[in-house]
Amino acid sequence: MKKATKITVAAILILGVATSVYAYGAHHHWNMSPEEKAEFVTDRIINKLELDANQQQGLHDLAGTLIDIMDDARANHDEHRDLVQRLISAPTLDQAQALEMIRQKTQLINEKAPQAIASLAGFLDSLNEDQKTKLGEFAGRRMEHHYRH
Repeated sequence: MKKATKITVAAILILGVATSVYAYGAHHHWNMSPEEKAEFVTDRIINKLELDANQQQGLHDLAGTLIDIMDDARANHDEHRDLVQRLISAPTLDQAQALEMIRQKTQLINEKAPQAIASLAGFLDSLNEDQKTKLGEFAGRRMEHHYRH
């Protein structure tokens, strides 16, 4: 596989796993914690792909990494929500403050992306071709389902 293809697949899979966790949480079991949602998704992937113990550990590591990143992103959620409300309610938009808030979120993503890609690579590299094919088909179906809504 070419490097560009690997990066594209990695980005799609990270987005797919994160979207799956979010979508499941948004549409089912409102009272589940992010950890419980991640456990549900990882159990489903483990069963569908018939992962061995080493692959399961890699998937759990990936899920843990994504949960940590999501926790960091949500750390100041209430403050950001209040700030957005103030920005919207103000007579004029404070563009500098809005840009700073976006810059902070972008910086967080840029800082955490290498860790997420490394964790994803560790999991994907442990899969055999059949498992990668199944995972790609699953991600494709999830993306198609997402676009229909």
